[in-house]
Amino acid sequence: MNARLSCPPLLLVAPPVRAARRCATRALPMAVALATTLLACATCIPPALADFPPDYTQGEYLFILTSESDYTGGNYALMDRHAPWAHDDNLGQMCSDAVARARDGLIYVINRWGGDNIQVIDPQQSFDTILQFSTGAGSNPQDICFVDDHRAFVTRYEESDLWEVDPTTGEPTAVIDLSPLADADGIPEMLGMAIQEDRLFVGLQRLDRDYYWIPVPPSYLAVIDLADNSLIDMDLESPGMQGIALSSLCPNSWIVTDPLTGDLLVGQVGAYGVADGGIERIDPRTGESRGMAVTEAALGGDLNVWSTHDGMRAYAIVIGTDYSTKVEAFDLQTGASRGTVTSASEYAFSHLWVDLARAQLFVCDRSYADPGIRIFDLRDHTPLVPQPISVGLYPFWLCGMEGADAGLEDGAGPHASEPRLALFPQPAAGGATLCCTLSDGGEARLEILDLQGRTIDRFRTTGAGGVWEVRWRPSDQQGLPSGVYWARLRHGSGTEVRKFQYLRH
Repeated sequence: MNARLSCPPLLLVAPPVRAARRCATRALPMAVALATTLLACATCIPPALADFPPDYTQGEYLFILTSESDYTGGNYALMDRHAPWAHDDNLGQMCSDAVARARDGLIYVINRWGGDNIQVIDPQQSFDTILQFSTGAGSNPQDICFVDDHRAFVTRYEESDLWEVDPTTGEPTAVIDLSPLADADGIPEMLGMAIQEDRLFVGLQRLDRDYYWIPVPPSYLAVIDLADNSLIDMDLESPGMQGIALSSLCPNSWIVTDPLTGDLLVGQVGAYGVADGGIERIDPRTGESRGMAVTEAALGGDLNVWSTHDGMRAYAIVIGTDYSTKVEAFDLQTGASRGTVTSASEYAFSHLWVDLARAQLFVCDRSYADPGIRIFDLRDHTPLVPQPISVGLYPFWLCGMEGADAGLEDGAGPHASEPRLALFPQPAAGGATLCCTLSDGGEARLEILDLQGRTIDRFRTTGAGGVWEVRWRPSDQQGLPSGVYWARLRHGSGTEVRKFQYLRH
C-alpha cells in the first residue's frame, strides 16, 4: 500500500483524523480505496470543525461531512441539534481528507495530503471561502493553533519545519525547526497542538519512514517558548534537545486541555491489536506525566476518536482486532467505564459529537446497509431515534456549529412547540429572573450550569403550560464566582439554552 497512508494521524477529540489513515501496524481495509481520494483533495471543498468547548447560542446545528462508502468523493449536510433533527443533504462537494478548527465565527479548513493549504470559510456568507493559503507543496498540514488574531501555527506532517503564519493573510511569518526532535529520517511527523500560557505544545509521532513507518520510541510533545519561538529542552540531564517523552507511542490527536485540572490530554494509539495506548495526562508546566486518564485495556480495544465537553464524561470510538467498532463511555477523571453506548460487528462508527446542553450524543454510522446519524441520550444511553437518520452519503465527520441560520427551511432555532427561555437582567447582578414559556403541561426542569457543564442549581415544576417564572439567587454558601454560566430549560422533547454573565455582589 502507499507508504504515505500507512501512518494515519488519527485525531481524537475534539476534534479526529479519520481512522482510515492509520500506522502500518493499524491499517484499515479501506485505506487502498482512500488513496485515490486523497490525491484529489486539492480540488475539493473541505469540512469544518468547531472549537472545544463549544459556545451554545441560538441557531445551533451540525455540519456533517459525508462521502461515498469507499471514500471516493465527499459532500456535506446540515442538521438541527434538536428534535426532530431536521436536515438538508448533499449541499456541496468537498474533500475527504480535511479537518478544521473554528475561531471567531470563521472556519479554518486544513486540506491535508494532496491539498496542502488552509481555507478560511465564513458560514454567515453561504459558507464562501474568503481566504485560501498554501502551507507548502507536499507539506500535508494537520492542525492550526492560534495565539491571537495575527499569529497562528501550522503543523506540516511531511516536513521538519513548523510554520508560524498570519491567519488574516496566510503569509508565513516564522519557521521553527523541529528536526532536533525527529528520529533518524529527520522528519518528526508533527500533528496536534495546544497552547497554555506562554508555551506551544506539538505532538510528534516520530515514524521510521525507512521501515514501514513504525513509531520510534519515544514519541514526544515538543515544547516551544512563544516569546522567541525557541525549543525548550525538557530533560537537561540528557544530551541534545529533548521533548516531553510520552508513555505510549504515536500521538494521534489534537491536544486537549482538561477543563477541570488544566492537564494536557494526549491520545496515543500505540500498536494495533495491543492494549498499549490510551489518553495520557501531562502537567504542562513540569512536563511530568500524571499517568493515563484511560487505557486501551479499560476501553476494550484500540482507541480511535474521543470527545469530552465537561472534563468528566467522555466518549470514545474503539476498534477491535476484527475491525468491529463500539462507542464506549468512560469517566475521564477516574478512567472507569460507564458502559457501551452502541456497537457494530463492522467498521461502522467513524466520529462522534457531544451536545452537552441537550444531553445528546451524535454518532456517524457508516454501516453499509443503513448509514446515517445515530443520536443517544447522554443520561442513560438510550437511542433517541429508532434507526440512523440518513443524510445523503455515508457520514464520517460531525462539527458543532453556531449561527442565526443553518440554511434549513424550518430554521435552526427552536421549533414553535419547544420551550422558550428568557433571562433578565443582563448581566445577572447577584441573581436573575428566568421566564420559561411552556407550550403544554407536564414536567419542566431548569438548570444553572458552569462552563464545564457542572450543575450549580436545579428547579422543577409540573402542571399546565404557560409561563413559569423562577427567581435564581445563589447563596453565600455556594461561593459562586462572577463569570459566564448557562441556563438550560427542558420540557417535553425540547431543550433551550441561554448563556449569561453572572456578577457576584
